[in-house]
Amino acid sequence: MDQSTADMKWFYRVLLILLAGGLSYVVIQPSYNFAHWVPHSFLRRIGISYDALLWAEQNADIFLHFFGAALLTLLIHHAKLPILRRWRSSSFIIVCILCVGAEVAQYFIGRGVESGDLLLGICGSFMAYLAIDKNR
Repeated sequence: MDQSTADMKWFYRVLLILLAGGLSYVVIQPSYNFAHWVPHSFLRRIGISYDALLWAEQNADIFLHFFGAALLTLLIHHAKLPILRRWRSSSFIIVCILCVGAEVAQYFIGRGVESGDLLLGICGSFMAYLAIDKNR
């Protein structure tokens, strides 16, 4: 393994730790709301209407679950963790387990289980897995 491959492997591992930490923080928040992260005043100043902002806030959940799971699957795959080399689909399986675990954790902290979130997470992970599998 040359130095650049080793560097990229560790880069993906660090990104994986950061993303997993951030997602874990969001999952365990009892009243998480994406609207708190949106820079409303800036977006209104550049001309985005209130209706468009409201629509984006209500539908950002779809984007975050789908692409968050896809990104997590890609990072797990590219991190090349030694324990995950046994199965080709290990990154997909792990992210599916994490999606189910996140919904269970949200249930226990009182946020409820949303089957749509679970489905979007699994679909995002599967799409990333298909892209990984196609490149093998």
